[in-house]
Amino acid sequence: MCSPPITYFLGFETRQRHTKDGDKCFIKPSKDSLKNARTKIAERFELMKGHNVGDLIDALNPLIIGLVNYWKPMVSTVAFEKMDNYIWIKVKKFLKHLHPKKGWKWIRRKYFPDPKPEDKHQDRWILTDPVSGRQLVKMRWTNIDKRHIMIKHNYSPFDSDKSEYFKNRQIKLSN
Repeated sequence: MCSPPITYFLGFETRQRHTKDGDKCFIKPSKDSLKNARTKIAERFELMKGHNVGDLIDALNPLIIGLVNYWKPMVSTVAFEKMDNYIWIKVKKFLKHLHPKKGWKWIRRKYFPDPKPEDKHQDRWILTDPVSGRQLVKMRWTNIDKRHIMIKHNYSPFDSDKSEYFKNRQIKLSN
């Protein structure tokens, strides 16, 4: 049995898989898209060498949020974990470069404070600016549970007989 072809479009990889529920289409960020994102993140880290952690957070957060918003409608959980791991490695290198004579315990106490009960996320390893308290966002915090609901193949929004179906569908999507 021949596997269906993989197609690439706008930074996404599309493939059809045979599952127990029938054929399903899976769309995820392509390897090239992940590589381009890593390159952009590495460039930001390179530009921020010698700057403080607050400047680094201000430079990275918009990029991370933009990538998350672009990728989240697709099957992106694995991509988010890979990117978070990559960012973690870059953060460790950045902090060791920023404080070459300090130990990791000192760096951890200064830039990774224990979470407070009122914090949104209880993760201990969130890069935090010690001056302002701003934090570096993590991709895996994004909720991607909501998936696109396909329209039945022979239904049309222009068919007046199907207006009730589309009204109910719109109510489900808005919840």
